[in-house]
Amino acid sequence: MLAIAVVCSAATGQAQELRDTLTAARVSADRLRTVMRTQTGLTRLSAEDLNTGFAVFSTPDLIKTLQLLPGVASGTELMSGLFVHGGTGGDNLFLLDGSSIYNTSHLIGLFSAFNADVVDGVDFYKSGFPARYGGRLSSVVDVTTRDGDLYEYHGTFSLGLIDGRLQYEGPLVRGKTSFQFGLRRTWMDTITIPAIAFVNHQNSADGHKNSGHYAFWDLNLGITHHLSNRDVLRLRLFNGMDRLRIGDDQLVKDYDTTTGAVLHSGFDNLDGLLAWGSTTAGFTWNHTFSDRLASRVGLYYSFNLSKVKYVARFWSWDEGMDNYSCTEESDLSGIHGIRLGADFDWEPFLRHHIRFGASLEHHIYLPERSLHQWMELGKTTEEVSNWSAGNRYRGEEPSVYIEDEMTLLPGLTANVGVRAALFLVKGKAYALPEPRVALRYDASDVVTLKTSYTLMNQFEHRLQTTYVDLPSYLWLPTTSDIRPMHSRQAAAGVYMRLPHGMHLDVEGFWKTMEHIYEYSGPAALYPPVDRWESAFSEGRGRAYGAEVAFGWENDKSAADVAYTLSWAERFFPEFSDRWYRDRNDNRHKFNITATHKFSERFEIYGGWVYHSGNRMTVGSQGKYQGTTVRSDGSFFHYYNRVYTGPNNIKLPDYHRLDLGMNFIKQRSDGKIRTWNFSIYNAYCRMNTVYADVEIDDGEYVGKSYGLIPIIPTFSYTLKF
Repeated sequence: MLAIAVVCSAATGQAQELRDTLTAARVSADRLRTVMRTQTGLTRLSAEDLNTGFAVFSTPDLIKTLQLLPGVASGTELMSGLFVHGGTGGDNLFLLDGSSIYNTSHLIGLFSAFNADVVDGVDFYKSGFPARYGGRLSSVVDVTTRDGDLYEYHGTFSLGLIDGRLQYEGPLVRGKTSFQFGLRRTWMDTITIPAIAFVNHQNSADGHKNSGHYAFWDLNLGITHHLSNRDVLRLRLFNGMDRLRIGDDQLVKDYDTTTGAVLHSGFDNLDGLLAWGSTTAGFTWNHTFSDRLASRVGLYYSFNLSKVKYVARFWSWDEGMDNYSCTEESDLSGIHGIRLGADFDWEPFLRHHIRFGASLEHHIYLPERSLHQWMELGKTTEEVSNWSAGNRYRGEEPSVYIEDEMTLLPGLTANVGVRAALFLVKGKAYALPEPRVALRYDASDVVTLKTSYTLMNQFEHRLQTTYVDLPSYLWLPTTSDIRPMHSRQAAAGVYMRLPHGMHLDVEGFWKTMEHIYEYSGPAALYPPVDRWESAFSEGRGRAYGAEVAFGWENDKSAADVAYTLSWAERFFPEFSDRWYRDRNDNRHKFNITATHKFSERFEIYGGWVYHSGNRMTVGSQGKYQGTTVRSDGSFFHYYNRVYTGPNNIKLPDYHRLDLGMNFIKQRSDGKIRTWNFSIYNAYCRMNTVYADVEIDDGEYVGKSYGLIPIIPTFSYTLKF
């Protein structure tokens, strides 16, 4: 928050600027503004909230910060999963300066795609959605980036364990036009590429050669121009990508069975590529008509890409020549979106704050899959098969909304609104109203009561065959056969501001979901493009529970304790004739975080995370089938495998401790340098990443495997 005043010097008569940075006041005010909002389930985060004393791999992460909130499940460890109030993970609306983001993670889920250095604020809704938001069932993550400084140049440089970041901002035209630039990129490829080359050199004698390259980056660019005191133009650009390429060349030899001499040799080759990312652009015009009426008109574009490709060649010697059996497979999911929107903010009377607007969004979905197989027989080529499938889906999504934040009685306010959503796709039109209502009652100066009811619709479906956050999923629209998803959610809570900087929030929710889809076909990495409408089963979901959050803070310390008791269940007639628990049905979740600032030069962070284990489906010992006799004369009894239901066992409970500290030094030239040391999973709890069931002497034995040990990291940051 920046305050600027212009005064006249008594000595010179010239205008001077008085500027003050009020960041501390902003942090303490954010929590109060959250309580004073009418909506339930709202958390507001500032840039300072993302830059605590701890960060995974010393890189602040927005999604991992949200995972610590009550009512949010994280899925697989270290991944950027976000399962809100029993959601599917593909039902969260991510907005970056008004543009939709579909690919929100780097490094297969280890990092989110949001650079904390350029973030201005985040509004996170898990219930009580205002009418101005739509298109997803479970949550809204509305991220805005900062305007650049209109008067001074400054920035931040940071080097972490696996990535580096640079942020720079300043005026283009002093007092009128500013820019904001942010770049984050991994630097690990500068080590891995020469390391792989060295290993290949050492293994050159046996003809084995590996290749590999991985890089991720995200680039943010913002330009802000003040046309006048009433008009502001903003241009926001973003590009975030991951590229992983792996290769393997293996020398294969054909030996003489009598002498052992090498008769012939060739190479088996494998080359694979995974690429995923997003590109967005937004241009907005903010105009202030008067003190009571303002508008924002924007044009937004987004492109999201997921691509998986591999080429394999296997050598053999036959009929006196080299033969190669070759396969090339490519899977692609692309989404183009362009949206024109207008939003108005109007306060016609003292007790009414009205927001209304309209938008028109055009979607193009481009799923493609191809499989080419051929034989290279000496100098000739013989086709085996050449198959491809793809389609172009178009969808139009016009919508209008209106909401009124009104004061009904002293201490009683309401936010009442409706969003009318229309989705047009080939052969079908869906017109669905979405009523929203939220009430807030200030029972006293320290106690606030809230309740809300929302209905949401989702016209886009994330189709995936695995729970790992790989770029192997499809985003496809509602069609005449695939219906839009619906959710209804009611929430209520009491929020208390206690003495000595403490607060206590208790909130409960009930949520139902209809027309959700899960994969029901054979095991596969990539969803079937040509028959996806029949390969996914339709079902329902429900979630309910209660959340308790207690916090305390003063000038130097802060502590938060959050507990969630929740149920997340599914009903798919094709899988079971009764309701069953969802994979991420974590009955209990408990988080403790604390920070303390010893001085201007040293601060520490600690956080403990616990939740009940995720669930998985396993078979158990069933009806006796028979007996076999081993070679040593012992008997082996075997049974058929019985599945009692989906997600029928609970994996071990999850818990870990994170620690972090910042060493800060302000130099005489005003630059601030910070050394961050962080420890992920400080007591090295090997939490379950995956599990399996094995048969040991006729008995079914379950085994779980942990992969993530203690991870110490560090980073260096310079603010200049």
